[in-house]
Amino acid sequence: MKNCFALCAIALAGCASQYQPKPTDDSATLKIVGNNANFFTEAYESEDCSPHKDGIRLATFSGMTKDVDNPSVGKTVQIPAGKPFVLSHYYIDARVAQNRICRVTVAFTPERGKSYQTYFQVEPDVSSCDTVVSSASGNPSVNVPSFKYGRNLCVAGENHGPVSRKATRLNWKVEWQRAPAR
Repeated sequence: MKNCFALCAIALAGCASQYQPKPTDDSATLKIVGNNANFFTEAYESEDCSPHKDGIRLATFSGMTKDVDNPSVGKTVQIPAGKPFVLSHYYIDARVAQNRICRVTVAFTPERGKSYQTYFQVEPDVSSCDTVVSSASGNPSVNVPSFKYGRNLCVAGENHGPVSRKATRLNWKVEWQRAPAR
């Protein structure tokens, strides 16, 4: 079931417009990683959840990305510098009769020519999630002064209200019935 859902999520990932920035000298670099699989990252123009003009889907992951020092892990993208950059991480896994979802939206103002890393962490029991934006070294103790949590939760180009960083569980009612004997 889990693998089936992951494959469906990957297939649907193509439905979102892929982030493709135009080359510019006023840019910074962002590496996207996390401690889990099955998450995606989206870009927005503002904390009001307007999709980014260069496309919304920054990255889609279906495998682990937590070996942040390995350059082949995660995804690196160019982002505009000198103005707030808003991004959302969205995690989902499917279980028998339950989907576990955790999402968070953050913003920061990248500086021209600098490199950053966003690390999306989901608790093992999916009770909560969080995001850290740090210098490219990946050291979370190196603060990005402009980092803040977004006012709203942005998902699929829509404003879902205030950010909570708490997980959502979608429980399905399952009724088992015995097949008649033949």
